[in-house]
Amino acid sequence: MGLDADAWSAFPHDPRDPAHARLRASDADRFTATHLLGEAYAEGRLDLEEHDERTEHARGARVLGDLVPLLEDLVPRLTAPQGRGLVRATPAELRTRAEQEWASDRRQAVLGFLAPSLICWAVYATLAWGESPGEWQLPWPLIVTVVTFLNVVRVHVAREDIVASELAALEKKRAKEAKALAKESAARERLDPQALQAASELARRKAREAARTVEQDVVRRFNERFRPPGPS
Repeated sequence: MGLDADAWSAFPHDPRDPAHARLRASDADRFTATHLLGEAYAEGRLDLEEHDERTEHARGARVLGDLVPLLEDLVPRLTAPQGRGLVRATPAELRTRAEQEWASDRRQAVLGFLAPSLICWAVYATLAWGESPGEWQLPWPLIVTVVTFLNVVRVHVAREDIVASELAALEKKRAKEAKALAKESAARERLDPQALQAASELARRKAREAARTVEQDVVRRFNERFRPPGPS
């Protein structure tokens, strides 16, 4: 498993999802996090000290949300997944959502009729106040009123068409979410615990080798600096 956007799918529940952030972390979750940190160290994204510090925090994580700050700067940033409500929604619930969208369109149409009409008629009345009583003026706000009112009528008449269109959009979105869930499930099934264990052992071995290299370098520098002078 590389440190790409699919790395989050290794967790049974995505730690970035606010709905999962307070779930208790399992041993498998902590192991997955330490494995990803080991890969980051092997790729040179973390130094030894930072790897050890993050690994210690990962092993002590209590909830899934504790794992996010340990990994979020190592895995490509993606928008946290939204709730999967559409996947589990019944046809009746989908229609209810579609009708709610139509109701929202209706409110917008009514507001789009009232606000411009009132403003235009107020301006018209103000301008006409100073004109001569016998002078006729074209009631131009009537044009705005008629056009916006026709939009209100259109929304009411086309209710079923609007609901059907929104319902089709929700069905399409639900299909995409179901496909994404299937992909995540397949990725988790491909996760081989033995391969994870081997990768973790490799990361620990590299960490020990790096520590020995640092120790040998320190000893060499110390000996070079404090070596007693030889006989002249």
